[in-house]
Formats: sequence, C-alpha cells, structure tokens
Amino acid sequence: MKFTGSLIALLALLPVAGQAQAVAAAAAQPTPLEAFAKQTASLVAWSGEAGRIDSREAHAVITALVVEDSAQPPDRLRGVRIDLADQDGKDQVYLGEETLPAFKKAFDEIGQSAARGCSWNSGEGICPPTLIVGAALFWYGDAVPSVHTLTAGHYFRRGSTGLLLSTIGVGRFSFPDQDASQLSAAFARVVDQLKER
Repeated sequence: MKFTGSLIALLALLPVAGQAQAVAAAAAQPTPLEAFAKQTASLVAWSGEAGRIDSREAHAVITALVVEDSAQPPDRLRGVRIDLADQDGKDQVYLGEETLPAFKKAFDEIGQSAARGCSWNSGEGICPPTLIVGAALFWYGDAVPSVHTLTAGHYFRRGSTGLLLSTIGVGRFSFPDQDASQLSAAFARVVDQLKER
C-alpha cells in the first residue's frame, strides 16, 4: 500500500463504512467547546449556518457559533457545531476555533487524495473492494482519542464513493457522491464569520 505525507488509508473505518453505529458514548469526553456550551449558565450568543451536506444516507449542518457564560459575561468560546443525522441516529460535534485551520487543511488533503481516484490511492493500480483515504490529522493508530471529536475520510467501494464522517465515541455517517471539499468550504466560511464576531 502506498502512503504519502498527505494520504493515509484509514483502516480503522473499514468495518462499518456505512450508517451511524452506536458505541459507548460515555467513554468519550466532550471537547472544551462542547463542555462549555452544555453548561447550564451557557447560552449561544450568536450562530450562523456555514454549510450543509446532504445525501440519500445522511445529512450534516455546519454552524459557526459563539457561546457565552451568562454568569461570567467575559467568558466566551467560539467555534463550530456539526449536526449529523442518518436513519440510525444523530450526533453533534463541537470544535473550538483554534482547531478549525487544522481541520480545514485535513479536509483539503482528503479532497485531493479522493480526486486521484481509487486505483491510484491503493498503490497497486487496482481498486480493492473497500478503500478509505484520509489525512494525517485523523491517523490515531492504536491511540484513539477519548474526546468526542470528528474524523473524516473518503471511501471507495464497488458501486459507491463518498465522504465518511465519524464521531469519536458515537457513530459513522456516510455521504455517497459527496466529498471533503464541501466541509473545507464550510469551515472557511466559519473562520470568516467568526472574525466578524
């Protein structure tokens, strides 16, 4: 198998590259933005939709948001909330503003790798029954994070290709005929929207 700096086959995603799968959600800790947003004194001071990804199997809504602590008015965090849903379940992932450039870069890497096609990414000139390509940001090896966050990849299966989003600790969402460039564009809009807030 061929590995490059911007390409990693995400073998950990192979067993269930389809619908959302319920896993032990209690094991995953919230991101700092998620923990802050879910405090009883916190409220969403501003939000704006930055993009949507819709397919016949799953839906995602990407929302820029500013969360404030009403008990401590200067306390404020900014970032993105990704609402994911399919026929088997739903999930929300919160990512802080400081992580957005790294995620956008990873989505760009995935989009570039996916555009090369399945046979190029397999390194063998042929397309195996299932292949998933991703970015180094999402390569965890044996140390899967215990934080409720997002990973992404592009899958190639016989008869189908598309975006695969996984939420650590909760589920996997498959978006046939969609690609990571839509996430990259939405994250770019989030960064721009947050600059104005």
